[in-house]
Amino acid sequence: MKKKGRSTGLFVFFFLCIIFFLQTSVLSAMVTGPAMVSVAGENDAASSDIEKKPAPPTLVDINSHINQLPKRLVDLQQLFGEVVDVDALHRQLPALEKEIADFSWQINREKTNPSLDYSQLANIAAGLDITSRRLQKLQARVDKSLESLSAEQKSWQEEKALLEQWRKQEKRNKSDPLILVRKGDLFTTVDGALNQLQTRLRTLVEQSRKLASLDVQLYKLNIELRRLIDDARGIHFEQTAPSVFSARFYRQIRADQVSSIPGKIKKLAQVYGSFARANVWMLFFSSILIIVLAVGISISGRLVEHSNRWFSFSRRPVATALFVFLSLFLLATTVFSTHHLTTYVEGLLSIVTIAMIIRLSGILVDSWLRRYLLLPMAFVLILSHLLKLLHVSAALVHLHIFIISFFGIVWYLNIVFRYCGKLAGLNLLLLHLAGFFSLAVVVAESMGYSSIAIYLFSSFLYSVIAALDLWFLFLFTQGLLELIFYRVPLRILKKNAGVLARQCVPALSLFFLVLFFLISLVNWQIYPTIYDAASSLGNIKFSIGGFEITPGYILAVLLVVYGSIFLSKMLQALLLQEVLPRYGAEIGVQLSITRLVHYAVLVVGFLVLLRVLGVQLNKLAILGGALGVGIGFGLQAIVNNFASGLILLFERPLKVGDMIQIGNDMGEVKKLGLRATVVRTFDNADIVIPNSDLITGQVTNWTLANRHIRVKIPVGVAYGTDIAKVLDILQGCAENNPMVLNQPKARALFLAFGASSLDFELRVWIGEFSDRRLVLSELNQDIESEFSSAGIEIPFPQTDVHFRSLDEEVVQKIRNSSQDK
Repeated sequence: MKKKGRSTGLFVFFFLCIIFFLQTSVLSAMVTGPAMVSVAGENDAASSDIEKKPAPPTLVDINSHINQLPKRLVDLQQLFGEVVDVDALHRQLPALEKEIADFSWQINREKTNPSLDYSQLANIAAGLDITSRRLQKLQARVDKSLESLSAEQKSWQEEKALLEQWRKQEKRNKSDPLILVRKGDLFTTVDGALNQLQTRLRTLVEQSRKLASLDVQLYKLNIELRRLIDDARGIHFEQTAPSVFSARFYRQIRADQVSSIPGKIKKLAQVYGSFARANVWMLFFSSILIIVLAVGISISGRLVEHSNRWFSFSRRPVATALFVFLSLFLLATTVFSTHHLTTYVEGLLSIVTIAMIIRLSGILVDSWLRRYLLLPMAFVLILSHLLKLLHVSAALVHLHIFIISFFGIVWYLNIVFRYCGKLAGLNLLLLHLAGFFSLAVVVAESMGYSSIAIYLFSSFLYSVIAALDLWFLFLFTQGLLELIFYRVPLRILKKNAGVLARQCVPALSLFFLVLFFLISLVNWQIYPTIYDAASSLGNIKFSIGGFEITPGYILAVLLVVYGSIFLSKMLQALLLQEVLPRYGAEIGVQLSITRLVHYAVLVVGFLVLLRVLGVQLNKLAILGGALGVGIGFGLQAIVNNFASGLILLFERPLKVGDMIQIGNDMGEVKKLGLRATVVRTFDNADIVIPNSDLITGQVTNWTLANRHIRVKIPVGVAYGTDIAKVLDILQGCAENNPMVLNQPKARALFLAFGASSLDFELRVWIGEFSDRRLVLSELNQDIESEFSSAGIEIPFPQTDVHFRSLDEEVVQKIRNSSQDK
């Protein structure tokens, strides 16, 4: 009884806390708005009254005000230190002007190029985008500084106007002791502050004008570059080269183009040597960071179980460290556009990253996928990068693409015929895509459409490698989360490390899918940079009922919903595993409390979602009225079930795990929801029962107070049997069964004289309701065995038939039949 009272008190305490929290949240959201408006109105009214009736200042007020001027001067000097450093800004402008001049030269060079190279134009667009955003950041800082200094200048001007007003009052009233205001040092202080502000403002305005001029130049260059990019896209669908099967194509290939390749390799090595000498410290610290990361990955593999995802990465620590470092560096430079890499550096980093992907694929992907898809694609992509770095002639590049695509078709047909019917899912999709694009490239090169051949070839390969790169980063992040949860010194996190990592999978998947989509838009030359792709998609809007929906709103809604569900599950696990078991609460009480917490978190998440969508909480009264009408017409049954669910949670006439009987159906309560309750029968069938039926109908709960139950075994023996002996046998069978409780004691009763037998009944108590059939079977076997040993007969019903009248024909047949026998 103490345990039950303790559980009930705990349940009531949690319920009151949740109700208080919800009530406070809703009331504060609905009252804060009107209250703030009211207070603001009162303040405005008060300020207007003060303006109408200004009180004359006293000497104490004037003296106190004047004493604050030195502090304001200190604040002014601090403000000068916080705003943009004009000298540093002036030193940055020449570098920006030089960058813009370089971009102008590159764009003019591309204008004179008869064959526009989209990749080169995309690199120029990426660099132009980085410079433009740097310029925008500088302009934003200058604008913010101008705003701060302008506000400070207005404040000091008001100060000077106040001093002038006090001086006039002093002149009108000679007896008033305002002699302190006449001191020239006060006006000197104010005028000095105003002069400093004016100088700073004048300089910042001049710098802002220069930045605006540079921004206009960038804008013009951007327009010209976009026009060139559109022209480059149009070239894809033009016949720009002879067919690969024509003699004119092979006349483009000269012997010196092939013989110059060793010299280009030597020159490329010199370029990388010069880059290494110029960035020796950066390479040194990067190497140290990779070594530290590899050592940490190797050591951390011993801290997790072999089944964890992180253990797979710890088996290849060097490859994992290189892959993660280079992937994040390339993402930071190309995706987030923090720096602009040269073609040589980006190509080398891409080749090393592809090599690390192949190295890690041996432990992360299927062996068939690695052997027949990843390795060939990686080889082709590395070779293509090398040809690009060596600046091989266009004819050799097209010949390389044609040969690779032709062998790709042969490879595709070979795999299809060898593994026909054995492939499915992702492997089959990648195989068909590779075969399709190989065929498309061969057809394009055969017809002389070399631009579209290069476009399809490079876009498909880059998209596949980007997908693999992001997929491995996704697996790495998931394994890292498992490691973090596993090693955090909290038992609940360590115990549920795998579950928590899986709960984070939806958010990670959404992030990497969006990232892959943006990268694919760039790879397929729909947008030149990631920033352009994200900006264009972010500006997409469509209206539903006057409400504008953007991708940002959709992502915000998904994150709020996901966060609410994730937080709810975390709190439920915390309550069920750590908090409530410490107080000895029953399992039904624990589940009821966690269910209420779940609904409370969802309600708070719903309110946050409304705020994200811009819905005013004080306007929910209209929605409440609409819901009231809807309840009156069509939602009555749902609301009835909802209210019944709350009653079941609060009164607890049944709880999860109880054995209940409704009509002819009996089973165990598996789930208590707000709308319906799930009961699982002994035939493993789940019955969904509306909560209103459980409240208004008759329900038999066999285990409400406890799980003890009485089992009754009826027994009949033949007339003439010793009654005392039968009672002793029945009592002994009950006492010898280990599942029968000693208290209450088992009872053997002689109930009645039956038609064919003496009727007895054995009544026993057992501790578990689910064991009643087993106990009944065991007791029946024991009773039959003891009766057989004691020679006690269990009779069966006998009936004597007496014929009162029969037809003569029937009587004659009976007699003949008896004579024959």
